[in-house]
Amino acid sequence: MQISFVSQKYDRVILLITIALALGGIFHLWTITASGEAYYLLHQIIWVGIGISVMFLLSFLRIGLWQKGAYLFYGIILFFLLLVLIEEEGIYGAQRWVRIGAFSFQPSEFAKLILIIVLGKLLTGKEKVSKKGIILSFCLTLIFLILVALQPDMGSALILFPLWLMMLFLAGISLRRMFTIIGLGSLLLPLSYFFLHPYQKMRILTFLNPGRDPLGAGWNILQSKVALGSGRLIGKGLGGAVHTQLSFLPRPFTDFIFATIGEEWGFIGVLLLLGLYFIIIARGMKLVRQESNDFAKLVGGGIIILLFLQVFINIGMVVGIMPVTGIPLPLISYGGSSTIMFFAGIGILLSLKRFGDR
Repeated sequence: MQISFVSQKYDRVILLITIALALGGIFHLWTITASGEAYYLLHQIIWVGIGISVMFLLSFLRIGLWQKGAYLFYGIILFFLLLVLIEEEGIYGAQRWVRIGAFSFQPSEFAKLILIIVLGKLLTGKEKVSKKGIILSFCLTLIFLILVALQPDMGSALILFPLWLMMLFLAGISLRRMFTIIGLGSLLLPLSYFFLHPYQKMRILTFLNPGRDPLGAGWNILQSKVALGSGRLIGKGLGGAVHTQLSFLPRPFTDFIFATIGEEWGFIGVLLLLGLYFIIIARGMKLVRQESNDFAKLVGGGIIILLFLQVFINIGMVVGIMPVTGIPLPLISYGGSSTIMFFAGIGILLSLKRFGDR
């Protein structure tokens, strides 16, 4: 394993903002957590601590390591995704976690990062964006997508397809081929509706018209809008998220944590949060553009795209322009697998600055 402790600078802006987001998420979780819910706060502190350690460790690994082991890592995640499906009973009410002793994790979260790595290897190889390379990359993506959807974790599954498309774009696919793929996907997308679970179909119908069942399926999105808008310009202040604390808002620690930020910290707090995400994305793309190594370009770009997609989808879900899919807000939402995965991704991104093209 290629680990180097040479004296190379980090991109301190990305490093500090990443840590600041995670610590800010812990602080916000504390402000909206009732005294009997300290479980969530304590676990998130542990996960952020692990995530920061993973980030620093991976920042010392040269990018070539990921290129050499890409297919091995893919196989490992594939094994765990299959293992999830043969579990007799789901953990926490769903078959999305693998339990190893006292430790449990979601393979679907790490599948996103590993897919970026394996696509980076495939699309910089001999085939690159040839027909064969495109088909093979699609097959590798489709395998993950199907296995994740069967858990069921439709949110994580659906993010894999646009992630694949954007990786093809970064690899230099022609616009003609890109539009052809998007056109075929658009034609086939309606067919996927018939394979959804009843509650997933209801989410789509509720997204189109939340008022059709305001006390049932439409409750989540309607209450998230109320919480988000009630913060107005400066928010209700520290510990003042009454709508959240009175349990009107569902899943305030995970899917809808952005709405709780809007309620407590207002438009100014939301704007600050979005600004921090924007800085990471902008700085990350700057690092990627400076790379001459094609694999490093694709992996770094893929990590930034994944961050953008999850921020966009989560916030879009909260404000009602996207269906409820269960996509967490990166580094902010409660959850160990997602938190550690994004810290790992940022660690790989930081390694580009440390080692350059070496």
